[in-house]
Amino acid sequence: MDIKLKEKMIEVVEQNMEELTSIRTYLYENPEIGGEEEKASALLTKTMEEHGFDVTRNILDIPYSFQAVYDSGRPGPSIGLTCEYDALPTMGHGCGHNIIATAPMGAAFALQEAVKETGGKVILFGTPAEECFVTKAPMAENGVFDQVDVAMTIHPSPVNMSSGKTTALDAWQVEFYGKASHAGAAPEDGINALDAAVHFYSLIGFEKQYLKNTNIYGVFVDGGEKCSMIPAHASVKYLVRASSMKDIRKIRDLFERCAQAACAAVGTTYKIWNNEPGNKDMVTNRTLADIFDKHYMAIGGGEMPHIDSTGSTDMGDVSQVVPAIHPWIGLGCPDLQLHTNEFADVTVTEAGDRAIRLGAEALALTGLEILCDPELLAVIKAEFDESMKNN
Repeated sequence: MDIKLKEKMIEVVEQNMEELTSIRTYLYENPEIGGEEEKASALLTKTMEEHGFDVTRNILDIPYSFQAVYDSGRPGPSIGLTCEYDALPTMGHGCGHNIIATAPMGAAFALQEAVKETGGKVILFGTPAEECFVTKAPMAENGVFDQVDVAMTIHPSPVNMSSGKTTALDAWQVEFYGKASHAGAAPEDGINALDAAVHFYSLIGFEKQYLKNTNIYGVFVDGGEKCSMIPAHASVKYLVRASSMKDIRKIRDLFERCAQAACAAVGTTYKIWNNEPGNKDMVTNRTLADIFDKHYMAIGGGEMPHIDSTGSTDMGDVSQVVPAIHPWIGLGCPDLQLHTNEFADVTVTEAGDRAIRLGAEALALTGLEILCDPELLAVIKAEFDESMKNN
């Protein structure tokens, strides 16, 4: 790697830290939940344009999404970075998305200078509503990330963790349809949809104890309104987590079999549908992750232990269309949890400043190494191709 360019990357991040921390604090003070990130998106896109990036808003008609491109006009790798800026109800940036917005932005500014020397381009993708609408999923499905050779982001966390696996997640609602009848006057004319739903719920409860590394929980949504009437409709909704989409598909087959059995027992019909968006599991590109970890540790970030997360993220969908990483940057608060007011408050301390600086620098240096070494990119892509064969 060119030493002068490496030093330039770090210098650019340092030069932009005042602006980056100011944006981080503004997002903290003006939190907007997913689908409502009007102020955040306006600030981020305005900033990227001021830095010479070509900005396209509302990608795929997704409100408040964007892509900001700096193209050197010369051949070379395309480095993708993703940022998030949605907050959580009642706790603001309790997941640290104000840092996820700004650290990749800082890396984009640094890589903008790099591609002027190496060729290639850098693209920052603004991906709103990660917490609720998981907009990276439709973006990945519709080819938005196909234009980059790698995609990277960081996520603040109580402690450091290397990019690893996250769980796949899906959400299903099961509707049962029977026949209404007066429970006292003509019970023989009714077909009790609630009975089918209860039977189904019990069958899932029996079956899920035999499934490894899964998390399946459901609640009743509808089961009738009056005790005097046999309900014609009942509904149960579930959130399902598993190690991979392959496992999710197997569980979906299990749901179909249990629903069919419940209907056969009671005489109802059923429908299963996705009532909320889901995420694919994160398939970390280990070659890419090791490069990031190397640079992060070299600039003083500390060790990056390999600990898979039990959570889910729509970065998983990105990782299944392009080599990707999602490392966790520790804020030095191991006793706290994500999705708390206390964690949100830490994002605007010196620990938050440090996470922005180190995250931006490590992302930029990782991208720079790819820009300078075509053989490395070939290795990264070969690993990605192999991992997709087994997924």
